[in-house]
Amino acid sequence: MSRAWPVEGIEPEGRLGDNARRILRVRIGEFYGYAPIVANEQAVEELHNLRIAAKRLRYTLELFRAVFGEVGERQIDRVKAIQEELGNLHDADVRIALIQDELTILGAEQTVSLGRTLATAPASAHQAIASTALRPPPDDPRRGLVALLGREFGARKRSYDAFHTLWVRYAAEGMRQELVGLSAMPLPKQDGADESPNDVS
Repeated sequence: MSRAWPVEGIEPEGRLGDNARRILRVRIGEFYGYAPIVANEQAVEELHNLRIAAKRLRYTLELFRAVFGEVGERQIDRVKAIQEELGNLHDADVRIALIQDELTILGAEQTVSLGRTLATAPASAHQAIASTALRPPPDDPRRGLVALLGREFGARKRSYDAFHTLWVRYAAEGMRQELVGLSAMPLPKQDGADESPNDVS
């Protein structure tokens, strides 16, 4: 899992709104730092890290709801949708890796077994043994695993397509610009205005 980008300049005695915006700016940068890999369907690790960055961005928006208001709520919904599709993608990647590992183990075991059989069989039987090995019987567990692997790759493709569609749609709707707008510091208050350290503005 990727490390969270550090947030600098937090003022414990400062206004809540100022600190929230400082944190949000970093989380936006972290999230969009993965934008270059969005079009790469095979960037397994980077897409997983993007999901983690999405979680951090979402939690920041949720934690400071009082600061970010209605626009923030819209961003929470968007980031959550992206995060969920990336979660489905990651789940498929995990299952694919498990199936591939099991196929590798089974293949290695069966290769060793085939070698032992060939080593003890007469030369006249070698061709028949090899031909049988090339046609696994119906109860060979590899058959089911290969079929399952195909389904998981199909599920992964659907999850990636759903994520990519959301990413493109939200980009067209101005998601990034809205997030940046939420993170912008407000103009300083006029002299004489009442200012509280915990003011959310």
